[in-house]
Amino acid sequence: MPDPANTSPDLLSPPERQWRSALTLGWPLALLGAPLVLSLGDVPLCGFQHVTGLPCPLCGGTRACAALADGNFIVAWQLNPGLMVLLALAAAHSLQLGVEAWTGRRVQRWRIGVGAWRAGIVLLLVGWALRLLGWL
Repeated sequence: MPDPANTSPDLLSPPERQWRSALTLGWPLALLGAPLVLSLGDVPLCGFQHVTGLPCPLCGGTRACAALADGNFIVAWQLNPGLMVLLALAAAHSLQLGVEAWTGRRVQRWRIGVGAWRAGIVLLLVGWALRLLGWL
C-alpha cells in the first residue's frame, strides 16, 4: 500500500526538483554573462530597436545586468527601472525555487505566483511608456 505522506500535492517529483534547480542556477549565470556580451563591440542587441528606432521594454537590459554584475545598482536602475523590478522578482522567485528544489516540497507561505509576475510586467511596460514619452 502506498504511503499517503509521499502522495502529498506539496511534494515535488524528481523532474520538478531538477527544473527548479536549473532555474535557480541559470538566471544568475546569464546575469554574469552580460559583461561578456557587451565586450563583443558594436553588436545590435535589440532587433526591435534596430528595425523601428524605438527602444523595446527590455532595451538597456544587457547594460543594466552588466552594471548589476559590477555592483552598480544606481546605473542599472537608470538604464531600465522596470527591468530592475522584474530582476528583483526573479531573484526572490529563484530563492523560492531553490528552497523547493532543496527540500523537495512546494513553498506555501511566501509563494511568488502569477499575480506578482503580472504586476512586474505591468511595471516594466509603464517604465517603457515613460521612457518613450521622455519622462525617464
